Amino acid sequence: MTRQDFELESLALAREFLALLHGRRVSTGVVLQASMEVHRYVAKQLPLDAQGDLSIGMAAYAGELLQGIPGSSQFQTTH
Repeated sequence: MTRQDFELESLALAREFLALLHGRRVSTGVVLQASMEVHRYVAKQLPLDAQGDLSIGMAAYAGELLQGIPGSSQFQTTH
């Protein structure tokens, strides 16, 4: 599978997830927590080296989110 195919398939699955939520009144926090539970379940099925790679990717994503938080400079380090 090419990178582009991977991204297209991932986007299609994300749209399916969102279609299931369409019209439901669910708080953003509940949706995010549920998605993290799915992520955790799937990640635990991976080999340990793949879990490590995934952890690095998730840490980068967390860093992106923290950069958007006002006053997030307290989280920045020089390491």
